[in-house]
Amino acid sequence: MKELFLHYVWQHRHYDFRNLRTTRGQRLNVVFPGYHNHDAGPDFLQAVVTIDDVRWIGSVEIHCRSSDWLRHRHHEDDKYKSVVLHVVYEQDMEIQLCQNEFVPTLELKDRIQEEMFSRYESLMKVPDLLLCRSQSSNVDSLIVHNQLSKMLIERMLRRQGGIQNTLLSCQSDWNELIYRTMAVAFGCKKNGTAFELLAQSLPYRILRSHLASRLQVYALVFGQSGLLDMDDEDEYADRLRYEYDYLRYKYQLTPIKAHQWNWLRLRPQNFPPLRLAQFAQLLFETGNALSDNVLKASVSSLQSWLSLAPDEYWQTHYMFGKESPKHPSGIGELVVESLIINVVVPVRFAYARFTGDENMQENALGLLERVPYEVNKVTRLFIDSAFPCRSAYDSQAQIELMGQFCTQKRCLKCSIGEKIVRGKGVLPPNSA
Repeated sequence: MKELFLHYVWQHRHYDFRNLRTTRGQRLNVVFPGYHNHDAGPDFLQAVVTIDDVRWIGSVEIHCRSSDWLRHRHHEDDKYKSVVLHVVYEQDMEIQLCQNEFVPTLELKDRIQEEMFSRYESLMKVPDLLLCRSQSSNVDSLIVHNQLSKMLIERMLRRQGGIQNTLLSCQSDWNELIYRTMAVAFGCKKNGTAFELLAQSLPYRILRSHLASRLQVYALVFGQSGLLDMDDEDEYADRLRYEYDYLRYKYQLTPIKAHQWNWLRLRPQNFPPLRLAQFAQLLFETGNALSDNVLKASVSSLQSWLSLAPDEYWQTHYMFGKESPKHPSGIGELVVESLIINVVVPVRFAYARFTGDENMQENALGLLERVPYEVNKVTRLFIDSAFPCRSAYDSQAQIELMGQFCTQKRCLKCSIGEKIVRGKGVLPPNSA
């Protein structure tokens, strides 16, 4: 028996609670099981029980065996003096608080369905990150849908917290926030930090004054990247340097260091100079409509906007001074989809929550239904199961489910896993 399972049984009353008695024969009635405590101290707080018609309000501690009370040294901890009921799977000794005073104890050994624990134990022993893979097809699709919807909302709310912190550092300027968030996303995992430092060193209010000039936008972005300081004999780079020198002096700018860019194990289309050119082109083409594009544009408009290619130089270059065969220089389809998923949708959702616009919240989540399903090492686990894999709505929810529940084996906190353990809400194997 495992304490985690006993916590679940106690909290949700999945035991035979008829004619309850303590191990010393006292009549027991559980009015309220208490609030699950995830900090130090007893397992459940503010529980309400009656013992021989005397009403008690206090804590409940749960153990597999009653002797665990001593093994965990609760008798030396004042936090446990508030315990009004000790719930155990099996009593192997009485726990005495002081002379002639024993901790009231409820034994659950004969009050829990063996089949339910057997199902839980079998689920925990599955050698797979997605423990319910083989049984998910038997769970009512409505239960699966509701759990995924809940996970998507939780993912958006968690991201909202990060966006709010960034907004504070941006003095509540949504254009600045969108600019910084977009910059980090352009850098992906390898260069997200470098892009973030670049955006912080080059405030959007400075860029905004020069958005009508592509040369100046490129000069500011590349100049602040530190990559113009490299000794490349290249006419294009020289023009950017010349323009940047003037702007750098005007705004007293300090570029980041070139060594902060990561080149290791990158494909040429992900080299920092090409990514920076794409980012500069995006800013130039957007003009003063950055927030409007991110907060209001349709999926098709977003795809067109984010797919814009930089100037012709980058069709034959991946870096300054080194010509290459002609190649597409625009952002790839997968990156465009990633920007919509990881920038546009979370920012729209956060903005909608900030303004109290419920319709905008729904529309933000609805965008995910128009973006293809993401395929990565996490979502591949779900593709071979009965989980829906129709769009980014599903993949984002599944990524959250895996991170917050599956990898931690918190099946009893997940409605899908709970139904499998209880055997309720689960369809017969051959029903369709």
